[in-house]
Amino acid sequence: MKIIKIICIFLISAVLLFPIALWQINLGEIAIKIEKGKNLKEIAELLAQNKIIEDSYGFRILCIQSGKADKLSYGWYKLQFYQNPRKVLSILSKGERMTVCITIPPGLTVVQTLNLLANKTDIDIKSMDSLIHTEDFIHRLGINVNSIEGFLFPDTYILYRSEEPEKVIKKMVFTLFSIIRPDSRLTIDLKEFSAYEILTIASMIEREAMVDREKPIIASVIYNRLKKGMRLQIDATVLYALGYHKARIFYKDLRVDSPYNTYKYRGIPPGPIANPGYQSILAAMHPAKTDYLYYVATGKGDHIFTKTLSAHNKAKFEVKRNW
Repeated sequence: MKIIKIICIFLISAVLLFPIALWQINLGEIAIKIEKGKNLKEIAELLAQNKIIEDSYGFRILCIQSGKADKLSYGWYKLQFYQNPRKVLSILSKGERMTVCITIPPGLTVVQTLNLLANKTDIDIKSMDSLIHTEDFIHRLGINVNSIEGFLFPDTYILYRSEEPEKVIKKMVFTLFSIIRPDSRLTIDLKEFSAYEILTIASMIEREAMVDREKPIIASVIYNRLKKGMRLQIDATVLYALGYHKARIFYKDLRVDSPYNTYKYRGIPPGPIANPGYQSILAAMHPAKTDYLYYVATGKGDHIFTKTLSAHNKAKFEVKRNW
């Protein structure tokens, strides 16, 4: 008799706890990707195979009756096991896809930016790479040059994990345009510069400066040298011309024949050497007022700025002696 009571208590407990257990199972989530081009039948079968819905045929009927059969968006979704089919339909038809928060640091080239996106998202990088090398697409963005280098503004973005490549590019470019208009012209030291030239100068500042407080000073050195007709002699442009990074530049590297080599050619390079951040663009637009013509890195993240070649050579000697 005692055994029967125990069994009865166990069965009653199981019945009472079953809804709670089922509710806990339903809370389980799964990330699923719906590939672009999948039809309704394929999507329904995918959902059933992953235990998100039980009846793929019933789900298809639901989609058709609701008029949303052709409104299911592709991409990554976070769904629950055995979720209410109507809720699943609502999520897919509204395109409530998974997002990712990604920070693009300043100073990356276009290639480095694409590599970062490839590692952090599921964006079609091949399509994105194709778009940024298509002149017609670049011009439709309002960029009247043949390269998008310098226009992919570094910032923190919230993107769909499988965001459309065109939308990613537009978001980054139009964020830049909120800071500097593509058709704007600025007068600095009585000389007029286009927005593209400002971006190019900002990209050199970005690659040369380690701390924000020095960026307006480095900008002043660039403008001072341009005013005097001096070669800019910026190491970062040589690295861009070489096409790869190296810790130290040798004299043989300075002979690379490229319009980006500011040791060999005078004036501003033909375009940006990286995607500059806000502080570098601000420095290019508002340089400090100095008489500096030279600077040398101390190896500690900052620079020594000088007005004459003799003072510059002395600063270089002091830096080497302290290494």
